[in-house]
Amino acid sequence: MISLARAHRVLDRIADLPLLRDVARRQYDRVFENNQNRNLFRGVFPTFAEAGRSAPNTRPTGYDNTDAAAMYVERSRKIYPTDYPVMFWLQKLFAEGYANCFDLGGHIGVSYYAYRKYLHYPQTLRWAVHDVPAVMEQGRRWASDNDRDHSLTFSDDFAGASGVDILMAQGSLQYLPDTLAARLQKLAVPPHHIILNLTPLHETLSYFTLQSIGTAFCPYRITAIFDFIESVQALGYSMVDHWINPDKRCMIQFYPEHSLEGYHGFYFRRV
Repeated sequence: MISLARAHRVLDRIADLPLLRDVARRQYDRVFENNQNRNLFRGVFPTFAEAGRSAPNTRPTGYDNTDAAAMYVERSRKIYPTDYPVMFWLQKLFAEGYANCFDLGGHIGVSYYAYRKYLHYPQTLRWAVHDVPAVMEQGRRWASDNDRDHSLTFSDDFAGASGVDILMAQGSLQYLPDTLAARLQKLAVPPHHIILNLTPLHETLSYFTLQSIGTAFCPYRITAIFDFIESVQALGYSMVDHWINPDKRCMIQFYPEHSLEGYHGFYFRRV
């Protein structure tokens, strides 16, 4: 069986041939539209709205639907290599007495459940998840049977992040129609600490693409790395740590210059 990476390379070479370029793109469009179990990307767009308008009408757009809400349950039962930097900084902050965490895009609370096997949670821990309504509804149902410590809640408004000890976002910033900095500016009291992970950043460019997650199509934000860092630092934060997630990639078919070989993680502390 041909590997996905090899298939991408073959299609890229075909796309360089003018007579076959349109054929290759139409073929990939069919693969993208009918995808059920892969993580695929298509196109480059200047705005979130334009990326969304390019989505096929055969499936929902975004995560606010029951099929997308049922994804990632397995991540509540195990951790992955990309989790270790986040766990490292969380444990240090818990040890310093911080116990109020706001998880932006935390799905049903997958990190809350997975990390409790390995971290010492404070007795006063309050872990709030903010996500789209369908996902939070699923999360509340899941918590009724699985949150034995009753430390997990769900927040319908990002304003709930005002004044929290720790703001987390793991693989969620790319799905927002606005930027993290824009959201932070609206908070009455900024979070003391920000831990970010699985964030797609480009060396020099900012743009959007369209993702197929199998159950839906999602507009997907990719930001120039220095613009992203400066936007957070301008709000009074110092970057304490920065790491790379090398096993996380964004391969945009026919756009190798816009594709990513790794994602990024950060720990920012308010000065």
